[in-house]
Amino acid sequence: MTTRTGQFTFRPLLAALSAVVVTMLAGGCGPVTTSSLIGDASHDLDEAKSLGAEQNAPYEYTRAAAFLHKAKELEGFGLYQQASEYARQSRVACDKANGVARLAKDREKRDERFGSPKARGKSGRGDQPGAPPSSEGK
Repeated sequence: MTTRTGQFTFRPLLAALSAVVVTMLAGGCGPVTTSSLIGDASHDLDEAKSLGAEQNAPYEYTRAAAFLHKAKELEGFGLYQQASEYARQSRVACDKANGVARLAKDREKRDERFGSPKARGKSGRGDQPGAPPSSEGK
């Protein structure tokens, strides 16, 4: 801790202190990362609910909710790696649910603006250019 000239140096002490701090921080990465992923998945699930995914994408929404529940359960048991994987799967399912819910909302808006094909009296078969006319009106 002293040099040849008798001066006191902090380098060895600083190195030891740095090693202790790095060890402490590295030990906390699992819980911190998992907690962050679960929080993100929970936020994504709330967004999916606000978009109406419960009605428009029930499979994806239910899957996301189940994965999030399992992630929280595993986090409670200290199984952070497994909990992180379930949280990631929940986020993937939420993304799918959000996509389906957005499409359904867009379809509803389009139908409000232009009317639904059924309301316009179109069957969907002969409505495209080049398609033979439908026999419903004969």
